[in-house]
Amino acid sequence: MLSYQGTILEKIIIHFAGNPSNEEPLQLAAAVTEVSEEHQELFVRYLMHSFRSEGFYKFNPSANPVYNACKAIFEETMPFEEASAEIAKHLYEVSTHPKILPGDLFVARLSQVNLNNDLHDVIVLLKAEHEDNFMQVEWQGATSDAILSQGYRLDRVDKACLIFSANPLDGYQVLVVDKTNGNAAEAQYWTDAFLDLETMEDSYHFTQQYMNLTRQFVKEQFPEDFQVNPADQIAMLNRSSKFFKEKDRFELDQFANEVIQAPEVIDSFKRFTADSNAENDDEHSITEAFDINQQAVKKHSGMFKSVLKLDKNFHIYIHGNRNMIERGYDEEKSLNYYKVFFSNEATS
Repeated sequence: MLSYQGTILEKIIIHFAGNPSNEEPLQLAAAVTEVSEEHQELFVRYLMHSFRSEGFYKFNPSANPVYNACKAIFEETMPFEEASAEIAKHLYEVSTHPKILPGDLFVARLSQVNLNNDLHDVIVLLKAEHEDNFMQVEWQGATSDAILSQGYRLDRVDKACLIFSANPLDGYQVLVVDKTNGNAAEAQYWTDAFLDLETMEDSYHFTQQYMNLTRQFVKEQFPEDFQVNPADQIAMLNRSSKFFKEKDRFELDQFANEVIQAPEVIDSFKRFTADSNAENDDEHSITEAFDINQQAVKKHSGMFKSVLKLDKNFHIYIHGNRNMIERGYDEEKSLNYYKVFFSNEATS
């Protein structure tokens, strides 16, 4: 659980990083931004509200300018202004694709950020790219005046990362926000080219990984290796969803016996996971036992959809017993059919 109640904004500076390919400048602030006490809470909320304590990353420390600058800020081996300028310079250098937007880069150091009941010092890097139009009405006596201006919405964050001060030798612990708005050209530059991050192998990562693997197997390998119909695939997805929602721990053999069930299908599933592991070159190896992370289950449970689509006429939602639906073929009509058994019916 991540909480920023009581968090203190220690320092903040704002640089501007344009796109060098579009002949836009890099503008470095000479001094930190002064934030009044009455505006502290607003700044902290803007910097922190978009982060969720799920899907952690870590820096690749090798020759990583952002990691080195953050380390210098945490350890106070370089002035804050100078270290933040190094971060802005690196962002400018990797912002070369014509579709990457210019924006203001906020570099902030905060203290007393609560993560799972432990307080941390953190650094927030936030790039604001989209300005909105605002109208402010001012009154002087009985006369009003409308003033139009542009600025950033405090409830909208385009790109950001949150770096916790713990575990510097392991690349810190990092959360990321990256809203690309469907722009494939910039989809990787923030997380990969700029931050150079790796997925942290924790319970969230392993849970998401096995949910993805199971879905891929059911959708792709299962029908390729065996004669199955969509109802059989949905039944396995339902068993998978039930397992992840109800269990506290994943054990491969238990999962295989309860979800995959048939011995020959279990063998196919284990070969599929082994092949996936080999393709990763052990960079993010697949483990056979881990604690199931319910945040990951909740966020990714949509991948186990249980909808049987029949042409454009019917959608059948299968939530439970596979034996209550039978598939057949009508020779007279030359059409497939499903027979559904039930005790009660109702409209929704």
